[in-house]
Amino acid sequence: MKRTELLGSISTLVLAIAILYSFATSPPTYEHWNDATSRLIMPSALESGKAISIYIWEDLFPAVIALVIALLAFVMALVVLLRRE
Repeated sequence: MKRTELLGSISTLVLAIAILYSFATSPPTYEHWNDATSRLIMPSALESGKAISIYIWEDLFPAVIALVIALLAFVMALVVLLRRE
């Protein structure tokens, strides 16, 4: 049973890292656009923050809740593993 709990904890951690990494980096599509990105108008930091917060809290709300639940399950599994004798 301990191996399956450890496997579940590791897989949850890997999934959380993959999701957070995909949110933190720019998509590879931008690398292939080359000159097209220079024609885009750079928004201010306030506009970027507002757009990102709307995207996360309105469009991705179910995904954010799922991520929080996955992280909570990982923390609970880690606590259970560390408290076992």
